[in-house]
Amino acid sequence: MFSFFKSRRKSEQYEMVDQNISEENTTPSRSSSDSQSSIVFEDIENFTNKTEKEANDFYNDPIFQSILQRYRNQGISKKIVSIISVVCVILWVVGVMMYSQLSPRQILDKTKWQTNISINGENITLNEYNSQYKNITFEYWRNGEFVAYEESITWLNPNQYPKENAGGYYLTKRPDQVLIKQINSEFEDTIVKSKEFAYENNFFYISDIIINPARSIEELNNDHIIITDKLDQWRHSSFALYWIYNPILATYTPIQPPNTKSNVLNKLHYADFSPDGKYILFAFEHNLYILEVSTKEVHQITNDGSPNIFNGKPDWVYEEEVAASDRLIWWSPDSSKLIFAKLNDTEVEEINIDYYIKQNTDIGMQYQQSDEKQFESTDQYPIKTSLKYPKPGTNIPIISLFIYDINTKNVESLSDKDQALGKDFILYQAIWVDNESFLMKQTDRTSKMYTKKVYNANSKDINLVKSFNATDEYGGWVEKMKPITLTANGKYIDNYVVNGVNYLAIFDSASSAEPTKIFDKYPAISEGTFDKQHNSIYFLTSFKSAMDSHLVGFDLTKNEYTEFTTTKEDGFYNAKFSQNGQFLSLKYDGANQPWQRLISMAELHEQEQDGIEHTILKQPIINFMDVTSKKLQNTNIPTTTYNEIKLKKEDISLSVQTILPPGFDPKRKYPLVVHAYGGPGSQKVQKQYDLGFLNVASSQLNAVILVIDPRGTGGKDWKFKSYANNNIGFWEPRDIKLITSEFISANKFISKSKVAMWGWSYGGFTTLKTLEYDNGEIFKYGIAVAPVTNWLFYDAIYTERYMNKPQTNPSYEEARINNVKNFKNVQRLLIMHGSADDNVHLQNSMYLMDKFNLAGVDNYDFHLFPDSDHNINYHEGNSFIFRKILDWLQNNFR
Repeated sequence: MFSFFKSRRKSEQYEMVDQNISEENTTPSRSSSDSQSSIVFEDIENFTNKTEKEANDFYNDPIFQSILQRYRNQGISKKIVSIISVVCVILWVVGVMMYSQLSPRQILDKTKWQTNISINGENITLNEYNSQYKNITFEYWRNGEFVAYEESITWLNPNQYPKENAGGYYLTKRPDQVLIKQINSEFEDTIVKSKEFAYENNFFYISDIIINPARSIEELNNDHIIITDKLDQWRHSSFALYWIYNPILATYTPIQPPNTKSNVLNKLHYADFSPDGKYILFAFEHNLYILEVSTKEVHQITNDGSPNIFNGKPDWVYEEEVAASDRLIWWSPDSSKLIFAKLNDTEVEEINIDYYIKQNTDIGMQYQQSDEKQFESTDQYPIKTSLKYPKPGTNIPIISLFIYDINTKNVESLSDKDQALGKDFILYQAIWVDNESFLMKQTDRTSKMYTKKVYNANSKDINLVKSFNATDEYGGWVEKMKPITLTANGKYIDNYVVNGVNYLAIFDSASSAEPTKIFDKYPAISEGTFDKQHNSIYFLTSFKSAMDSHLVGFDLTKNEYTEFTTTKEDGFYNAKFSQNGQFLSLKYDGANQPWQRLISMAELHEQEQDGIEHTILKQPIINFMDVTSKKLQNTNIPTTTYNEIKLKKEDISLSVQTILPPGFDPKRKYPLVVHAYGGPGSQKVQKQYDLGFLNVASSQLNAVILVIDPRGTGGKDWKFKSYANNNIGFWEPRDIKLITSEFISANKFISKSKVAMWGWSYGGFTTLKTLEYDNGEIFKYGIAVAPVTNWLFYDAIYTERYMNKPQTNPSYEEARINNVKNFKNVQRLLIMHGSADDNVHLQNSMYLMDKFNLAGVDNYDFHLFPDSDHNINYHEGNSFIFRKILDWLQNNFR
């Protein structure tokens, strides 16, 4: 482990011997039989007799006597000399004591370290530093020593409340229990007493529970859904066993498709209640089934599910880039109708992924989960899997919509005669606004042409509400969308762009093309929450800066705004409201140590603006903040600052985070590590508490860390984001090099020979493009984890959103890693990748290394993680990769 303080070495003494003395003239050595004690005493006696004689001769010398007499006459008394001698002895003793307790480096740090410094003209107060405190280490971080614990809160809806109670109930989890609790109350009820249960001589462990949405938790004979044996498939989807759980009877009944073997339990894609709690919809092998809770009868809705046909379930690209969910189903509010999507991937190309270590039952990639038992020994052949993965310019999934009637059990297609978006259009969002109106947002395959349509369940017609080109309108594109919020009487709250800024707005009906009210004082960075009791809307805003997140509200009755967290101060807040908007789990996420409080909005509405903060802060903290505080008391924490750096000659500012190591001294030299992601609309620099890997790196490498959000990233308006349009890989390296070079020029404490950059995924691409563009001028080292190296290899929906189709855009060539010879001017490069990466395929790193070979670039290291996906977490891979980054940088900085 790297230590910031060099260990104090024991002093070593050497006898200096004249090498010119001949062997004959040296003193004969004593034999081992001589008495060592007598020899020592004999030497002492000879030395004493000699020195006493010399001293007496010197003392009696006339010249010495005359000089001594002269000094005595000048008045230096023995008393003064004695006092000076005593003081010197005391200082010597204190020095020895300090030296025995502290290393020379620690003593030096104690005398040099100061709390207030100036960097780039900005006054910075450094975090307290004590050489006897511990620094943040890799081990502390991986053990979760400084993690800001967050209480799991799942608010119950009013239908689930115990009868004749005020509300504010929520579900929370403990290591061995699932509890129902109430805000500001001692109420506590155990809904699951043990997370382990037995079924047919096997034990199962509960990972989650879904409460019946329409019945009180106090009702007898109530059924809920239990989830066990979950196996992740992709980012959001999984395979798992689902059970109907009855707390009163303590029974667990597996949810299974009909006509399956009684002795085999099949894992499902998902299972969930209808809004009225009378039905459970579940998916198995890409088909949909519906189970009636009261009778336990199962009806099959679709029967054409296959590796190419996805019913009610997204394929890989829809899950990753569009829906951000494991399902594509939409219940009407009254549970009488169900609309589901069918994705046809027949014409979509496949990529193959081999597994070398995992067994069949551990692989979540495949369409069907194998129940075959594998031998414990190593397989002779890799397990081969395939994945439907459309790449730019190739065929993407074809989507169609169907409606299922609960009463008639009929399935009908939603026929849309409008083909303006092409047959390969993308459905980005859909919702039932009321029991008859189904709202849909669609785009063409490049996510530029946007249409809003409404399906009417009575007339069975699909009508166009609005259409425009997002690039022409505000220089942007369509991407994953924040949820729509229903209010009352068919009205809804949705995002609306004005002058390139995202705001919330109210629409009167599903067929409204324009909103009736725009909340244009505060830019919105979250969906809205509607509180019917107070006729108010709540949302998070970046009003103060792109790096802040504050909670504000608008009272529709009073027509006025309220800042529930003041935008005059730095802060990053997250809000999780109950379904009716009356209760809130508010988490302060930074920049200081986080806290979490549960709040009744009724209490806040009773206060004037000045009293709101006091009302919030008087609520009890529920996230065990004191436990983390105690661990931090004797810990040296790096100092973090946040800045908006305005670019010269341009009306643009970039968000930059700076991390200074513990005990920072501007008179010393430090390595510099730059970290970035840089993807369009993404954001890395936010004022959030994070004693994570970047703080560990700063502490253990004794390095300064810069985190930079270049042009094209999120948090700001569309003018800033639109720099990424058709310009992937252009602005990121230029902005990062500019900020880094100016930082180094303005601060003499950076060692110019120890400047590195690292990133993961898109951040790996940004790192490589920056090194390519920089040509070894500023950056000497780089680390790219799972990087994109050629955008023709990435998925079509993400890439064409910013780059259009490759057939029409020559910028694809400029966006890839081209000038590989420039990497010869870098001191060293490290590339790491998971062999089973389903997101950024290993093909990217292979492509780059082939280019390196052809260009004679050999100053790089490569590490492959067997069977790991994009997260690199298989077989301790995630811990290993971060340790590898630290060790690799440390070795090169030396």
